[in-house]
Amino acid sequence: MMHAAALAGFSAVLGGAIALVARQRPGVLERTRTFAFAAAAGVVAFHLLPEALPSQGVAALLWMAAGFALPWLLEWLARTVGPGLLQGRGLSGLRVSAEVGFAALVFHSVAEGLALVAALAQPRASLDLEIAIVAHHAPLTAAVVLPFLDLSGARAAGTRAALVAAAGVIGALLSLVLPGFEDAAFLKTASAVTAGALLHVVADEIRAQRFGSRLERALDLGACAAGLLVAGLGALVHQRQDTAPLFELLRAFCGLSLAASPAILAGCAVGALLASRTRFFRWDAFVLALVLFGPVGATAWAVLTIALSLPLARSLRADTPARPIGLEMVAAIRERAPALLTLVIAAAVLEASAGAFPASFVPAAALLLVVALSARLDEAGAVVVAAVLVRKGLDPGIAIALLACGPLTRAGMVRALGGRGRAAAAGVIALECVGAIAAGRLLSASGALAAMPAVANRALRGVGEAVFAQVASSPLSTAAAVVLVALAVATLWSEGVRGWFAPLRHGPRAI
Repeated sequence: MMHAAALAGFSAVLGGAIALVARQRPGVLERTRTFAFAAAAGVVAFHLLPEALPSQGVAALLWMAAGFALPWLLEWLARTVGPGLLQGRGLSGLRVSAEVGFAALVFHSVAEGLALVAALAQPRASLDLEIAIVAHHAPLTAAVVLPFLDLSGARAAGTRAALVAAAGVIGALLSLVLPGFEDAAFLKTASAVTAGALLHVVADEIRAQRFGSRLERALDLGACAAGLLVAGLGALVHQRQDTAPLFELLRAFCGLSLAASPAILAGCAVGALLASRTRFFRWDAFVLALVLFGPVGATAWAVLTIALSLPLARSLRADTPARPIGLEMVAAIRERAPALLTLVIAAAVLEASAGAFPASFVPAAALLLVVALSARLDEAGAVVVAAVLVRKGLDPGIAIALLACGPLTRAGMVRALGGRGRAAAAGVIALECVGAIAAGRLLSASGALAAMPAVANRALRGVGEAVFAQVASSPLSTAAAVVLVALAVATLWSEGVRGWFAPLRHGPRAI
C-alpha cells in the first residue's frame, strides 16, 4: 500500500516537472501521452485480459465495465457541478475551465491510487502495469497543471500538482478501509477492474494530433512502439509460466480478422462504387453477413435495416458528390478502421471468454447490450461480434434485430429525428426497436434462421488454430488483411497514433 501511495505521489510530481518542460517543448507532453496510450492498451491486451478471462469468463467483462465507468462518473461529477460553483465567484472562462479540469483530475487520482494498490497486490510481478498507470497519470497531470503556469504562475501550478499527488496518496490509503485486498477472489476481480480503468486511460488519450514535421510523426510512432514494448516484455515476464491464455486470445483475433478481411475489402469496394447513391447502407456489413450468417441471415438483416431507415429516407440521401473509388475507400478505412479493429478485438475477447451463451439474466443482458452497442459503433464489426455469440447460442433473430437497431441510437440519427421533437424522436426509435425485436423473434420461431449457427461455425471453424496454420491455409484472406492493414497504416502516418483512433471518441456518423 505504501509503495502504491509513493508511486501515485511520484506520478503527480513527475507531471508537474513535465509541465515545466512542456511549456518550452510541447512535443514532450504529446510523446509522453502517446507512450501512456500504447502502454495502457498493451497491458490490457497482453497482461490483464489473458489473466482475467480464463478464470472469470463473462463476469470479467462486467467488472471491466465497472472499472471503466468509475473514473468517468467521478470526472462527470466534477465537470457538472464545478462550472456553476466557479462562475458564481466571478472567475474567467479560462480559469473556470482550468479549475474544473483540476477538480476532475483530483477525483481521477483517487481512482488511480486504488488501481495501483490493486496492481501491487497481485502475487506476481506487475511492473508493466505500474509503468502504464504512472505513464498515464504524469502527462495527464502535466496537461491539467500547464494552464495554471500561464494563469497564475509557477507557485499555483506547483500547489495543484501537490494536491493531485495528495489525492493519489489518499486513494491508495483508502485501501485500508476496503478489506480483502489480499484475498484471491478479490485479486481476480481487481485484475478485471484494473483492465477497465486502463481502458479508460486509453479512451482519455484519444484525441486529434497535429505535427509540425516528419520528425515529430516519427517520434510519435516511436513513443507508441516503446509503450507496446514495455507492455509486451512485461507480459512475457508475467505470463512466462502460463502463456496459453495469451496465445488463445491472439489466435482468436487472427482467426476472426482473416475470416472477415475478404468480405470487408470487397464490401468497401462495392460501397465506394455506390457511395453517391447508397451511402447509408453498409455494403461491407452485408457481404460479411453473407459469409458469417448465410444468405437468409444477411438478407434478413438488410431488409430490416432498410425498413428501419424509411422514416429518415429524405435525410439519408448522400450530401456530398461522388469521389474516385480509391479516395472513397481510403476515406472509409480512415473513418471506420478504428471501430472495426476495436470490435474484432472485442469479438476475440468474447470468443476466448464466453462458453455457451449464458442463461442467467445479468450476463445475458450484458452480452445483448454489447451487440447493440457494437452495431451503434460499426455495422461490419458488429456482425463479427454477433457471429461469435450466435455460434455460442444467441438467438439468431435477436442478433439480427439488435444489429439493425444499433445504428438508430447514433447521435446524428437522433438529431435527424429531433425536428419532430424529442418525445416524438424517442417514441419513433423505441417503436422501431420493439418492432425489430418482434420481427427477429418471428423469424427465429419460423425456422428461417435455423441454419445461421451452423454457417457461423463453419465460417469460424479455424479460429482456434495456430496463427501460422491459419495464415498458411487462407492465402486469399491473408492478402485481403494485408491490403486493409496497408490502407490503415497509410492513414496512421498522417493522423498520428492517438489521432487515428479519434473517430472512436467523436462517435460514428449518422449515415
